[in-house]
Amino acid sequence: MEATVKDFHQPEVNAPIESVRCQNIMWTFGKGGGEHIGIPFRVKADAVGYRSAKGKEFSVKASYCPFCGVSTKQESGDE
Repeated sequence: MEATVKDFHQPEVNAPIESVRCQNIMWTFGKGGGEHIGIPFRVKADAVGYRSAKGKEFSVKASYCPFCGVSTKQESGDE
């Protein structure tokens, strides 16, 4: 997953990315099927905004539940 995040985020960084690390996993359950999983990552690179000791943090939202495989997208008319 970290390699995928690195490839996805690389065009936004104007330097080679040194590291990408998953920070933790968070579940957020919303009303009406708005469940999603947000996974924070830190990207460290020799570029503006990425040079700090911890790098820059951003979250990735899961499209499918890793446990049951159900899509996290809200369907119209879903209660």
